[in-house]
Amino acid sequence: MFDLIQNLVAWFNPGDGEFPGLVPVAVFLSVLFLLQGLTLLFGKGGGRSEKRIKARLHFIQGLENRMEAASLLKADSLDQTSWISRWLGKVTRIFNLEELLLQADIPWKSATVILFCLGLGMMAGFYGFLKHGPLGAFGAFFAVAYLLPQVLLRIKKRMRLKKFEKQLPEALGLMARSLKAGHSFPSAMQLVADEMPNPIGIEFFKTFKEYNYGLDFSEVMMNLYRRNQLRDLKFFITAILIQRETGGNLVEILEKIASLIRERFKLLNHIKALTAEGRLSGLILIGLPIGISLILYKLNPQYISLLWTHPTGRIMMGVAIFFQALGMAVIKKIVSIKV
Repeated sequence: MFDLIQNLVAWFNPGDGEFPGLVPVAVFLSVLFLLQGLTLLFGKGGGRSEKRIKARLHFIQGLENRMEAASLLKADSLDQTSWISRWLGKVTRIFNLEELLLQADIPWKSATVILFCLGLGMMAGFYGFLKHGPLGAFGAFFAVAYLLPQVLLRIKKRMRLKKFEKQLPEALGLMARSLKAGHSFPSAMQLVADEMPNPIGIEFFKTFKEYNYGLDFSEVMMNLYRRNQLRDLKFFITAILIQRETGGNLVEILEKIASLIRERFKLLNHIKALTAEGRLSGLILIGLPIGISLILYKLNPQYISLLWTHPTGRIMMGVAIFFQALGMAVIKKIVSIKV
C-alpha cells in the first residue's frame, strides 16, 4: 500500500525535465471533449420523430414565412441513457446554462457548449501549466472554461434584451392598431411576427405558434417572459392576463403601456444627458492610472516593474487595484438612476 502511494506521488510530481503523468490524460480528455462537441454541433442527429416534426413545421409555415422552421424545437438530442449525457444534464442545471442560452438566443445545444468549453479550457490549462505550473493551469482553465463563456453569453443576452426593449413600444402600437381593425389578439401577435424585425419578431412568432399548437394562453405568455426578462414586458403580460380575466378595453391598455414605455425612454435619455459629465469623469479617473502605467512601462520598464517584482510593490499594486475597483463601483452607483 505504501509503495502504491509512493508511485502515485511520483506520477503526479515527476523529476526535473519530465512531464507529469497527468499531461497525457489532460490532452486525451481535451481532444475527446472537442470531438464530442463537434459531433453534436455538425452531426445530423435526431430520429424519425424529430424529422417528422421538422417536416410538419415546414409544411405549416410555408415557403413564404421568413421565420426559422425549427425555432420551436428544444435543442437537446442527447441520449439520456449514457453517463456523459446525465453528467452534462447536471452541469447544465447547476450553471443554469439552458436558460442563459435561451435568453441569449444561441441555437447551440447546452451539451455542445459544455464540451467545447471543457476542451478549450483543458488546452488552456495545459498551456498555463507549461508556463506557470499548477496555479497557472487552474487559472487558465477557469478563465477559458467558465468565465469567458459566461461573459460572452451575458453580453449577447444584454444586447438582445436592449434591442427587444426598444422595439416593444412599436410592437404594442402595431398590435393596438391591428385590434382596432378587428383582428383577434393571436392575429395581432402574428402580425408583429411578420412585420417586425428580430429579436421581437421571432419572439412573437414563437409565442403565436405555441398558442396555435394548443398551449394555455397564460403559459404561452409566461414562456415569452422567461425568454425575455424585461420589466416593461412583465407589465404588458400582467395587463393582458388581468384583462382576459376581468375584461376591459384591450386597445386602450396596449396604447397606454406603449406610451408609458416611450415616456420612460425619454426620461432615461434625459438622465443620461444630465449624468454625462459624471460618467466621463469616472472613465477618465479609471483610465488615467492604467494609461500612465503603460507609458511608464514603455519609457522605463525597470522602474515600473518594481510594482510586481518587489514584495512591497505587489502590496501597493493590490491596494491600488482594490481602491480603483471601489471607486468604479461608487461612481457607477452615483450615475445609475433607476426609472
